[in-house]
Amino acid sequence: MATRKMAVLLALALAFGSTQAGNEPAAQGESVLTLRVDGELTIGPEGGVVDYRLITKLDPQVEALVKRAVPKWRFKPVLVDGKPVMAASPMRITLAAEEVAEGYRVTVDNVVFRPNTRAEHEAERASRKAHPRINVAGEDPDPPVLISSKAMTPPKYPSGLQRSGVEGIVLLNLRLNPDGTVAEVFAAQSSLLNVKGGAALLDRARAMLERNAGDVAKRWKFTVEAEDPGKLLPKHLTVRVPVAYTLGLSPGDGDGLAGRWRHEFRGPNLTAPWLSGGEAAKVGVSDLDTNEMLAGVSPFELSDKSIIGKAL
Repeated sequence: MATRKMAVLLALALAFGSTQAGNEPAAQGESVLTLRVDGELTIGPEGGVVDYRLITKLDPQVEALVKRAVPKWRFKPVLVDGKPVMAASPMRITLAAEEVAEGYRVTVDNVVFRPNTRAEHEAERASRKAHPRINVAGEDPDPPVLISSKAMTPPKYPSGLQRSGVEGIVLLNLRLNPDGTVAEVFAAQSSLLNVKGGAALLDRARAMLERNAGDVAKRWKFTVEAEDPGKLLPKHLTVRVPVAYTLGLSPGDGDGLAGRWRHEFRGPNLTAPWLSGGEAAKVGVSDLDTNEMLAGVSPFELSDKSIIGKAL
C-alpha cells in the first residue's frame, strides 16, 4: 500500500509539474475516515424515535455506539393534511473517525433520510402520490415532484489521473429546467480516495475531477413529473449526483462504502449558488453511493442538529 501511495504522489507531481512551496495555494481539503450505515427509522407524531433498524453489518463496538445515539434523536413532526402522523423513512448515517491519543474519535458526519434501494424509491413514489400534502411542521408543503434519470453518459477518466491510479468521487448539484434538461451545474464537494500527500497537490487533482464531471453533466437529461413543472422552485428541481472515478468498477457497481471505513481527502461542502442556506439539504460526497441520485425535499428533518459532528 505504501508503495502504491508513493507512486500515486510521484505521478501527480509529474502531471502537475513541480511547484515551489511558497507559491502553493492554501489547501482546502481534509483527510478523514468515513463509513456509511444504512437503516430504517420511524418517528412518532411528537417527533421522537419510536423504532429503528440497522441494515449494515458493523463492528460490534461501532454498532453499540450507533445504537446508543439514535434513540435520543429528535425530529420536527411530519404532517399529512396538517395533522402529525407516525412516519417512517430509510436512513443513511455517515460516520467520521479521526485519530486521537487514546485511539479514534468517532462522530456523526451526516444523516440523510432518503430512499436507497429500488423498492424504497417505489415506496416513496407511491406515498407521495397518495399523500401530496406531506410536510415538516412549521413549513409549507412542498409540491410533489418525482425526478428520474433519462440520459446520463458518464465522463471519461482524465488520462493523467487514471494512469497515476488516482481515484475520486465528485458530488454534483444540478439545477434542472422543467423539461428535464440541465440549467446549471455546481461541484458541491469532491474526495480523493485512499491516497495521502501534500494537500495543495491533492486539491489540484480534486479540481481536475470536478471540471471533468461538470463538463459532461451539462448534457444529461432527466424526467420531471409534477402537476405544474413551470411553478417548481430551484430547490424542487435540484438533483445531487455522485460521479465516481474508480479503477476496476463500472458506473453501476457502487463504491462499497457501506459497512467499511474508507480514507478520503475531502474538500469543503459548498452550497449551490441557486440555493439559500435553509433550502440546501446537508448532503455531502461521503453520503451517496455512486449508483444513487438524490432529488427533491425530504419531510424528515432533525430538530436538534447538534448531533452532526458530535462524538458517539
